[in-house]
Amino acid sequence: MPETPAFQTGELGLEQMEAARGDWARLASGALEPNAFFSPGFLLAAARHFPPPERPRFIGVRDPGGALVGLFPLAAPGPSGTDGFLRLWRHELSALATPLVDRARPAETIAAFLDWVEAGRASAGVLFPRLPVAGAFHAALREATQGRRQLAVIETYARAALLPGASAVEKMAQAGGRKRLNELGRMRRRLGEMGALAVDVAAAPMAVRAAAEEFLALEASGWKAGRGALLFDAALATFLRSATRMLAEEGLCRIVALRLDGRAIAMMIAIESQNRSYCWKIAYDEGYRAQAPGIQLIGALTGLQLARPEIELTDSCAIANHPMIDRLWPDRIGVCDLAASARRSPDGAFRRACGQETLRRGLRGAAKAAAYRLLGRTPR
Repeated sequence: MPETPAFQTGELGLEQMEAARGDWARLASGALEPNAFFSPGFLLAAARHFPPPERPRFIGVRDPGGALVGLFPLAAPGPSGTDGFLRLWRHELSALATPLVDRARPAETIAAFLDWVEAGRASAGVLFPRLPVAGAFHAALREATQGRRQLAVIETYARAALLPGASAVEKMAQAGGRKRLNELGRMRRRLGEMGALAVDVAAAPMAVRAAAEEFLALEASGWKAGRGALLFDAALATFLRSATRMLAEEGLCRIVALRLDGRAIAMMIAIESQNRSYCWKIAYDEGYRAQAPGIQLIGALTGLQLARPEIELTDSCAIANHPMIDRLWPDRIGVCDLAASARRSPDGAFRRACGQETLRRGLRGAAKAAAYRLLGRTPR
């Protein structure tokens, strides 16, 4: 009996990924589980404009016919090497790291990637950060590893999301209560007394390009001016311009603005993949802090998203227990960081790597909490 051709897994350079952009876009649009942060528009911009240590490495899986059926972007190793794990790429500007796998044979595709990791013999396993807990990829990963490799949950949390099934008013009342909703209404009326209040959505490529410049300027005018505004980092500003432009060309970027007499006082960049939308970046004019323009924008966005039947989930991309969005959106999605062993037989290296990762996160969390206490700030 002839041998069945195997899936082929290997690292692809930036030029190869650019040449395969059409196949990549098809994979993203039909992947088992969507992830806008691994779409061509987002990742190509990151690979071109981030500093070299922060750029993704592209690991592709092709089926026997040569079609791209899996994409597993990896983070560059740290100064100490792999530190026990190979890690799926996740920058601080991205909120998910779900690999793109073809929905026809997901378990085979994942198994081919893990076989490639095992053959490299350079790590104890792979760390998959920010996977939806109840997602299709999570289930396929468990199928691919069942009886073959170990899995361990390193961290899990829930974050706010918006699901269809009720009106914007009902959703926000469910999350924050009627009293809170009435207060937001009073703030909005005060804004309306200051001038003409309107909400607009930029979706066409040229409109998105102009709105992206507005967003960068708005973000730089506020509290982030000295602490992370993208406009003050040439590489990150170029990345945002490039990513929003490329995503808009594929119809996968929308920038929503709350305007007072035509001037943006709050803006949100949302990126999309398949039937999901991701609230990527938000900025607001602090001169109107008393009227909560950012919250007013989220209120308007809630209605806009619920009116779009093609969107089945809007992900807030927020931290757990976020003090703002958790009081506006009642729905939650579980997110986890999951590790898979590289070797098929149980060994101590994987268990030690998991223990070291858990300890490292605990120490980092304690140090961060102590720093916030010293600065008198609320953790974000």
